[in-house]
Amino acid sequence: MSKKKLLVLTEMSFQGSGYYYLMAPMLDRLSKEYEIRVIGLSYEGLEHNYGFSIAEAKSIQDAVMIAQNIIKLWKPDLFICGLDIPLQISIYQNLKKLGIKYVAVTPLENPPLTQSWAAELMGMDFIFFISEMGKQSALKAGMTKVDHLLVGADTKTFYPAEKYEKDNIREILGIKDEFVVLTVADNQERKNLWAEFVIMSKLKESGKKVKFILVTRENSPVGNKLRDLALDYNINKELMIIERGVDTTQLRNLYVASDAYLSTSKAEGLGIPLLEAMACGIPVVATDTGAIHELLMDGRGFLIEPEYKFRDVWGNEWRFMIDIEKAYLVLDGISKYEEISKYTNLALEYVRSRTFDIPAEQMDKKIKELTNEE
Repeated sequence: MSKKKLLVLTEMSFQGSGYYYLMAPMLDRLSKEYEIRVIGLSYEGLEHNYGFSIAEAKSIQDAVMIAQNIIKLWKPDLFICGLDIPLQISIYQNLKKLGIKYVAVTPLENPPLTQSWAAELMGMDFIFFISEMGKQSALKAGMTKVDHLLVGADTKTFYPAEKYEKDNIREILGIKDEFVVLTVADNQERKNLWAEFVIMSKLKESGKKVKFILVTRENSPVGNKLRDLALDYNINKELMIIERGVDTTQLRNLYVASDAYLSTSKAEGLGIPLLEAMACGIPVVATDTGAIHELLMDGRGFLIEPEYKFRDVWGNEWRFMIDIEKAYLVLDGISKYEEISKYTNLALEYVRSRTFDIPAEQMDKKIKELTNEE
């Protein structure tokens, strides 16, 4: 019996794409049973050992044309798209006339799921949201063909420091007795990096020796001028900017060398860096917003209640502004609290339970259901 054929469209940048992180391990597991071709946005033709092929697409327009041609010539049994909701809607509108079954994998950054988006998504055969919050928002909007795809945590690449390893890495990085705070986030409005600069400034003003490591796009055209911001808040000497795209070994070293992870995002569809920090055994302090809540609830981290919230033009979703004073106090407490391991142990147990086999099994079950395979 020939294998079922799956066509997939998603981001495939090996330099730090969230979709690459969540889709590649799942598809690699599915490739043992299915023949899979991937159309990869941001893919640069790099060699890989995955059990599926990747075709390079320079833009969404190119990706849609490639998908249309492959559907006509290769005749796949199912189309899977891992992208944000507005792109999902556009791609679906371009492909639905071809009659192929369409499964979406997508985040919702925060409730509500607007009626206009829900109406467009309802035509798809199934939608996997990558958080329980996304699933519940969809159900509230009247959708029924939805579920929560439990994205795996990469605990093989990211794991706690071994004996003396933390001290050795800090020495290599030139870090002595500073209290080190790490953030891995794109330099854009939703990540609210300004708040992190304010918090770090307050920690310094309290007399604490600090180091702020920020993995980001320093020269993002839609972000802050980070060095100017550091000068304004008097933390230029304390700030270490590392351009995103570092290899996973270097990134793990940064997690392991740090004393805490900080996220001040206004909204978050999942929070992969939080999962990585939890897997490396460092405490996480973050805005209580979006899917972050379900990652850090039940004592797995420190959720900071927002000072206020507002509706954003991006899908009319809520944006939560972190309470800077509360975040500062929590970080200050972490630097003094000796029993922080009770939080990090709970977090580590949680991420180790989130294996990549789980989403692969969820997707496999849905593929069989939609292709009428018992």
